[in-house]
Amino acid sequence: MTPRPIVSSAALATALSAPPAGTTSILTTLFDLVALTKPRLAFFSVLTAATAYGSAAVGLGWIHASAMLVGTTCAAAGALSLNQWWERDLDRLMRRTRSRPLPRAALSHRVALAWSLALGVSGVALLAVWTTHLAALLAAATIVLYGFVYTPLKRRTRWATEIGAIAGALPPLLGGAAAGAIASPTAWVLFAVLFFWQMPHFYAIGWMHRDDYRAARFPLLPAIDESGRRTALWSFGYCLSLLAVSTVPWAIGLAGPVYGTGALGSGGAMLWCATRFVASAKHDRDAAARRLFLASIAGLPVLLFALLLDRIV
Repeated sequence: MTPRPIVSSAALATALSAPPAGTTSILTTLFDLVALTKPRLAFFSVLTAATAYGSAAVGLGWIHASAMLVGTTCAAAGALSLNQWWERDLDRLMRRTRSRPLPRAALSHRVALAWSLALGVSGVALLAVWTTHLAALLAAATIVLYGFVYTPLKRRTRWATEIGAIAGALPPLLGGAAAGAIASPTAWVLFAVLFFWQMPHFYAIGWMHRDDYRAARFPLLPAIDESGRRTALWSFGYCLSLLAVSTVPWAIGLAGPVYGTGALGSGGAMLWCATRFVASAKHDRDAAARRLFLASIAGLPVLLFALLLDRIV
């Protein structure tokens, strides 16, 4: 009589193909640590810094450029992780954020703080050693302003969004400073562009998730604006300013028609969406805010790509 196998062939194949439990745990932890850095926002910060750097850096070499990219990435990631560490208890109150690593206890708050500080210090040190001290100073200022000023002020004043936008707009200046060209017109224009871009972007998010912000008692404009009209009007004003600032390089001859087309197209699309946001009735403002949010997500990469393409053409 042939003995029956203790384990079926299908079960054995599954066991052999599955990764070890320890490997799965490590990968999950790594994904959670990356999630702390808000990769999408960090990407935009690094992209604007790289654009300003690329417009000003001449003959500095790939090692210098790599140090700028890695240092800026670490500094931005550290600031954004610090924000999540600080707001871990408040994130539990909001549907939009309660699935983040800290609210669902996937990471300890001590690990998150250590990770945030390690990223921030590493980024500043890398920039100081391999690029310029001014770039390192701007990276440190970004971390302090975003992590230690903007974040606690979100519970105190509706103007915290503007303060956070200043911190978020520093990467282009960092990129210019890393290239030794802090006075570069491109860096300063991108600083203004990024500031004005962030405001309607975050106001649109704030209006779509206003109930969450109210639950966490954040007195930000979308949370205290019952009808949404003030939020829409401020968004319109910032979009109009964005369109004006972004077309300056083309208007004064610092950039060509490729950039001008990109600036008019991306800025015009956001302004049109902001106009619809203002004109919408209260019950239609969620859809209008979502259109503005999507236009902002697409608009900034289009503008930066047009700037780089303009330099190549």
